[in-house]
Amino acid sequence: MSTNVITVNSNDTETLNRLYNGSALTLEGLNADDIDSLLDYVDEVAGLKNRTAYKISGATMNNAYKLTDDNAYPDNLTIVCVALEDIKDVDSIVMARFDFGGRWFDDVVDNNARREEENGNEGIRKL
Repeated sequence: MSTNVITVNSNDTETLNRLYNGSALTLEGLNADDIDSLLDYVDEVAGLKNRTAYKISGATMNNAYKLTDDNAYPDNLTIVCVALEDIKDVDSIVMARFDFGGRWFDDVVDNNARREEENGNEGIRKL
């Protein structure tokens, strides 16, 4: 089965909020060529209902969530999300995600917002 890769830009607040609200499985810094391998692993461990990945650039994260200075991502960094609604057995991926550095998208956004607030800037969690 082929992978559907959706590139998310900073104007797509609906998708960014859906990934946030759904605590999408997230991997920062994945080479875009390795998206299929990530989905193969998730499918093997937890099963996939839908083989869709959301690709977000560092520049998109910086622009959408107003990330600055040391808290900003390199513009060309690739962040990949898999919606939890597309994973058959989410409980199986909870611990397995640590094997590949997986996090939850809402945790990523909230941690970035907290760091922005600590630096005296507005922390953005919801768009």
